[in-house]
Amino acid sequence: MTNYTKNFMMHHGLEMSFDSRVSSSPTASAPTLPPSSPLSSVSPDDDSKDELVGVQPSEVKFLETLSKKRSEKNGNNLVITFKVEIRGKTCVMKVFKDGEYLPDYFEIEASAYRLLKEKGFCKRGLVPNFYGTIEYINVDLWPDLYDFQHHKWPPSAILVEYIPNAQMISLDNFSQDNIDRLSAYLAEFHEAGLCHGDPYPRNMMVVQGTPEDRVFWLDFDNSSRVEDRKTCNKRQEWAFQAETRAMAAFAKVLAMDAKSGKLEEAWYHYH
Repeated sequence: MTNYTKNFMMHHGLEMSFDSRVSSSPTASAPTLPPSSPLSSVSPDDDSKDELVGVQPSEVKFLETLSKKRSEKNGNNLVITFKVEIRGKTCVMKVFKDGEYLPDYFEIEASAYRLLKEKGFCKRGLVPNFYGTIEYINVDLWPDLYDFQHHKWPPSAILVEYIPNAQMISLDNFSQDNIDRLSAYLAEFHEAGLCHGDPYPRNMMVVQGTPEDRVFWLDFDNSSRVEDRKTCNKRQEWAFQAETRAMAAFAKVLAMDAKSGKLEEAWYHYH
C-alpha cells in the first residue's frame, strides 16, 4: 500500500461524517437512526429489504477465506474477508479488528456503504449490494473467527454482495468502455460527497459477460465523506480533484498498454 493510500484522508483534510452504527449483533438490537440523520430516510431506489438483521452465529456458514490484511505494526490480523452463506444468501463478510490505536476502518466502510445504498449505487450495480453489519462480535460464539480471540476489543463486520467471476481490471479484460464507466462511477461517488481513497485497479472489478461487462468498485475502508461537495473547503476539494487525476492517469496508461499488449506504463498502479 502506498503512502497516497495510507495518508489520503489525513493529508487532504477530508472529514468523516459518520452515522450511528446499525447493529445486527447477536447480543444487541439495531438502534433506530434519529430523524435528523442524513441517512435516516431511504430513497425509492434503496433495497432495504435485502439487509440481514439480527444475524446469529448459527445462521452463518463459512465457505472460504478470501483475503487477510494484516496490521503493519504488530502482525495481528486487521481485516479478514470471508465468503459466507447466511439465510440462503451467499455474501462477503468482511471482519475488522477494533482497537483504540487503529483507524475505525469498519465504521468508515459501513458509513460509505450506507451512503452508496441510500443514493441507489447498490441497486444500479456500481458497487456490491450492502446487506448490513454485525457489530461487537462475541468471538467465543464464532469459532471461525479464532484469529480475533486474543484481541482486546471485539471485531465487527460488514456484509456485502458476493459477485462471482469478478476480476480486477487488467489487460485481459480491458476495454475502453469498461475503464470509461469505472471513471464515470468514481465521478458520481464524488458528486455524492464520497472520496474512495484507494483508486487502484485492485478495487476496480470486471465481470465479463454479454451484452456488456459488469464493472464496479469495492473496498471503501479508506474512503472519506463530506456533507456537501459544493461547500467543502479547498483542501477537501483538492483531494477529490487529486483522485480524479489519478484515475485519469491510470485509465490513460492502461489504454496505452492494451494497444501494445504488454503491461508497462500501468505497471506502477498494480504494485
